[in-house]
Amino acid sequence: MKITILNGNPQPAAFDNYLSQLKTVLETAGHTVTQIDLRALPLHHCIGCWGCWVKTPGECSSRDASLDIGQAVIQSDFTLWAAPLKMGFPAELLKMAIDKHLPLIHPYMEVAYGEAHHLKRYARYPRVGLLVEKEADTDALDLQIIGDIFGRTAINFKTRLEFTLTSETPVIEAARRVASPKPKTIPLPQRLSPTTGETIPPPARLTFFNGSPRGRRGNTPIMFDQIAKGFGGPVEIHHLVRMKETDQMVDAFASAECAILGLPLYTDAMPGVVKHFIEALAPRVGQKNPPLGFLVQSGFPEGLHSRYVERYLEKLASRLGSPYLGTIVKGNGEGIRMMPPEMTRDLFDGLQTLGSGLAASGQWDTAILQKIAKPERFPAILDPVFRVFLRLPVAHGYFDDMLKRNGVYEQRFARPFAQ
Repeated sequence: MKITILNGNPQPAAFDNYLSQLKTVLETAGHTVTQIDLRALPLHHCIGCWGCWVKTPGECSSRDASLDIGQAVIQSDFTLWAAPLKMGFPAELLKMAIDKHLPLIHPYMEVAYGEAHHLKRYARYPRVGLLVEKEADTDALDLQIIGDIFGRTAINFKTRLEFTLTSETPVIEAARRVASPKPKTIPLPQRLSPTTGETIPPPARLTFFNGSPRGRRGNTPIMFDQIAKGFGGPVEIHHLVRMKETDQMVDAFASAECAILGLPLYTDAMPGVVKHFIEALAPRVGQKNPPLGFLVQSGFPEGLHSRYVERYLEKLASRLGSPYLGTIVKGNGEGIRMMPPEMTRDLFDGLQTLGSGLAASGQWDTAILQKIAKPERFPAILDPVFRVFLRLPVAHGYFDDMLKRNGVYEQRFARPFAQ
């Protein structure tokens, strides 16, 4: 069996020793194991350009180490995602690599498990598992949250997560789990309800942290602008993609009266640039921190896709000791920057109402949050209609137009890493 281990450990430590032992046990049993130490590779953050879908179908346009990673993953029988936890989530390096898994699937959508998911690009995908090293404060909820998120990621990559293990697991047992296909994988993550935020003293100013890898060009700052318009008071915004300014942004968080972190959904969680910022906040744990709210927008039509990272963000606020304001969830967020005013009016009115409500009462109205998130999920009765719609050319027109403009429409189903 061909096994690929993606080691997201940022520096040599005990976790590397565990992986080395695991690799030895698996090779002794006759398996071929490729371990990729991500810290040794020229790997860049995904910038949300979609070149892997519309310019160089199936390959990252940056031509970095993600090409070798993609080939190793898609040609393996089992891929192990491995990393130490940092601020309650696998380290930034692994998140960067998983963001670069995007070329392995197709931009077109299909219905799976009664939800919208991406169409597969390859005929087969590897079995997958998650191995993490716990932090001092890791608890059962942390492991449940990341297991759910990576379970959702596996669904989108046309496979199923078989386990979430920690490095406390005996190496022999971890090897057995990797080498032994299970007839039944762990259950799919259950669908989650929205979280509930707190009421805080009405703030006089807001500090926004824009987690869009596109920076000012993303959809997240457009939504921030509407919240700020309703808020009416002074605001400042920091763009997390400017990673050289991370130290200044941590200082801005520390001095904020009320902070809002916004991000697009990237492989069912936060983009790598956001994880970089979150890890930089580690020294703030145990100190006085501002109330913290979140905004998560995604390209999926249903709000439910973002509920899993919402649980992580709620726990992040708790980890920082920040009062949790709540999370704004918006599906179909990708098109906001291109929509005419009549198509964004209701959304913008809702965001402005949240801003004005925060200034007046120190809270986000749950009814407005629910309205913005609609549809949370499609009613089962509409499932056949949705399936038919996704087979129509109009459903793919947005990506087809870009593929044609770039002269690669005929290569849209390319499988560059196929054996």
